[in-house]
Amino acid sequence: MAYLEAKLPGLRYGLGSLSEAGTVGQCVVLKGNDEFELNDDGTKESFGLLAADCAKDELCAVWFGGGIYETDQYTGSPAAGNDLACDDSTHKLAVAGEGDAVIGKAISVVGGVLRFKLLV
Repeated sequence: MAYLEAKLPGLRYGLGSLSEAGTVGQCVVLKGNDEFELNDDGTKESFGLLAADCAKDELCAVWFGGGIYETDQYTGSPAAGNDLACDDSTHKLAVAGEGDAVIGKAISVVGGVLRFKLLV
């Protein structure tokens, strides 16, 4: 089962709705007043990460404001020390490429679980 667990939480915003269905750990950007959408452009800075699955047009919880987290929701093969950004197609964390907006820093990857520091 997909998860994103706060080990040392940042802030959690829960007054915005999601313009499309999303799953825990996906990157979101602010679309309008209290409205989020999945980030489909790694060069855009994400507002934060979905704290739980969310249906279209429902209120969602979003982690932001730093903190230490672990998740099994990432793309590719990050390693300790890698900068993390939003993957354009999966909307999940991935190793940042040139020009991507860095939103996290990998601390460790063990047994398919990524531990990271959230920077947004």
